[in-house]
Amino acid sequence: MMMNKISEYLNEIKLLLYVIFIYLEMDTGIVKVLFYLMVMDTFLGVTKTIVLNNPFSFKKLALGFVSKLAVLLIPTALALMSIGLNYNFKWFVTIVMDLLIVSDGISIISNIIAIKTKKEVENFDAMTLILKSIRNRLILIFKRLLITIDPKNIL
Repeated sequence: MMMNKISEYLNEIKLLLYVIFIYLEMDTGIVKVLFYLMVMDTFLGVTKTIVLNNPFSFKKLALGFVSKLAVLLIPTALALMSIGLNYNFKWFVTIVMDLLIVSDGISIISNIIAIKTKKEVENFDAMTLILKSIRNRLILIFKRLLITIDPKNIL
């Protein structure tokens, strides 16, 4: 029943997302590519789990997919901050999107290697590094903004 409701409104949901991304001046093509990579990575992750006989649960699958979709909130939040601060973050949003695409690409390749060799591959946690880097960059930008507001207030 719930899936029927979601599929009924799928076009409206997609339209709403497009309007948001266009308003935020985010490249919808890049967002699509990232979304498709996330779907592929999730599918390959499930396949890897089955091939390696690891425990599988739909709860873990749902949490993993939701966390991947939440990653899309990062560039969206950056774009919103850019508009709210009247500051051009577009280059930063683009770099973050590119890094997220590369991160998912690495994960896809790792999953394929694990499926092919039937052995777990040490996965490079690019996502955590990216998130920490974004956080550190934002802190630097925030400090610069504070210095321009009050030069005596150096953190």
